[in-house]
Amino acid sequence: MKKQDMLKKNKEFRYVVSRGKSYQAPTMVLVCAKSRTGIKAGFSVSSKLGNAVVRNRTKRIMRSGFTPLMPYLNDNMWYFFIARRALIGKKSTFCMEEMRSLLKMAGMINEESC
Repeated sequence: MKKQDMLKKNKEFRYVVSRGKSYQAPTMVLVCAKSRTGIKAGFSVSSKLGNAVVRNRTKRIMRSGFTPLMPYLNDNMWYFFIARRALIGKKSTFCMEEMRSLLKMAGMINEESC
């Protein structure tokens, strides 16, 4: 995932949370909102879930799970994934399947193409 495809500023995260619609799974939460600038994604792991090593590893796994799904997503949407405790220690393939199911639930991904 390229840096230009990521939500970086606090203002962008606040926009997605305030204007977006959320979808929940046992391992993570997806919040998605319409935008004008294409597809962007942000990832968050609370400090309650572990130390910095655990949080950074979890975000890395979430990014690697999201990257293969990007070509199948709707344009002009921002996505914000929030990790839950059940995601800690899982593999990127598991994370990708969870993201795919959340995106299908939200209607943001085409079922035939993915």
